Amino acid sequence: MFIVIPFEGRVRTLIRSSFVVAKRLSETTYNLSGDAFQMTQVTAEQALVFPDEVSLEEGTVLTDELLMQALPLENFISVSADEALPNVLGLLLRTAVADGRISDEELLSVQPALEGRNWHANIAVQMGDVFTYKGSLWRCIQAHTTQGGWQPDKTPALWHRVEIIVEGTVRVWAAGIDYVAGDEVAYPDAEGELYVCQQAHTSQAGWEPPGVPALWSPANGSRQENPPVAEMGV
Repeated sequence: MFIVIPFEGRVRTLIRSSFVVAKRLSETTYNLSGDAFQMTQVTAEQALVFPDEVSLEEGTVLTDELLMQALPLENFISVSADEALPNVLGLLLRTAVADGRISDEELLSVQPALEGRNWHANIAVQMGDVFTYKGSLWRCIQAHTTQGGWQPDKTPALWHRVEIIVEGTVRVWAAGIDYVAGDEVAYPDAEGELYVCQQAHTSQAGWEPPGVPALWSPANGSRQENPPVAEMGV
């Protein structure tokens, strides 16, 4: 194949190589290497790759017809093991989470490995994907494309907050949590009234315990003095 460095619409430099390897540096820049050349921080306009069958020589005018035969640099991108590993781990984690083989406690124990996986709009997510939002880990429970207004804490049908519940602690009610009958929570904070879940559901804004007697009822009995507060999220 040929690597062409163009100048003013013509072939300025022509390099013959049996292979081309491209490494992406940003959305528009690459490092290129081949048999006997290396180029750093070039754009797709600064270095063109043509197949062997294209007739070229230095000084050839780069017509629109010729430019249409250029091969996209995307075709030659090489992914290193370091770059590929996070994607592989992400896929394995997604599968394990979706299958229920990783508990919330185990997810929180590997939280440092998930650093940088922050929720934001306009990304395609699958069931089992785990992201950080407002200091908590959230796992996706329904595939979708994220968007503004669908933040994890506002869409319990899409996201489950990862939490650790320690025996003997007081859980503070929060949206986006899967509660089962018998669960006990405090509302609106750890010093608030205790409520007992009457039927399984995923909590959401507008379903706060005082306002939904079909889901929550005040707990009977006295509270212990200054009980520890459950860890919510990370």
